[in-house]
Amino acid sequence: MKIKLTQNGEWHWLTGGIVVSLLSIATYVLFEKLSYKDYPFGITAGVAYIAASFKYVFVSLADNPVIQKNWTSPAAFVEFIMLFGIILGAYIGAKLSKNYSPEVIPAVWEKYHGTNVWKRFGVVLLGGFCLGLGTMLAVGCTTGNILQGWAHLSLGSMVAGACFFIAGIIVAKLLYPKAGGR
Repeated sequence: MKIKLTQNGEWHWLTGGIVVSLLSIATYVLFEKLSYKDYPFGITAGVAYIAASFKYVFVSLADNPVIQKNWTSPAAFVEFIMLFGIILGAYIGAKLSKNYSPEVIPAVWEKYHGTNVWKRFGVVLLGGFCLGLGTMLAVGCTTGNILQGWAHLSLGSMVAGACFFIAGIIVAKLLYPKAGGR
């Protein structure tokens, strides 16, 4: 099967939409079979599974009911494995696009904010914190809310997804005030 790419090496929007839809269906079926419930795809519990592994470092965490739940949950383990799949899939997708060029400081960041790696690290850290806070407030990650929640026509996921997009546009305008589309 040949994947249709645009002239600049990116996936055509329709091809990407079909692939994401098929993966959404496959992960939903996988989750139902592996975790014995109809639990939509997401990765939040995978991160919780990693956090639960700290019970070996901090012994007092072993009695925490949230830690116990995420350590013994089949769904949390499946989502933990999916975290590696996301990393591997992103790498394979980048290589297939023929546009793979890792960079510490992206050109648009350098243009607006300079080459200070620590400033970039601080903004990324703050952004990660805000993303985690948003995940907690939305009761799920962007992946689960948008890819699965929208597929199930969940009103809460649609509101959360709209908020994700609006916040992304606001942050992009704050970070890159004069950047625009082509």
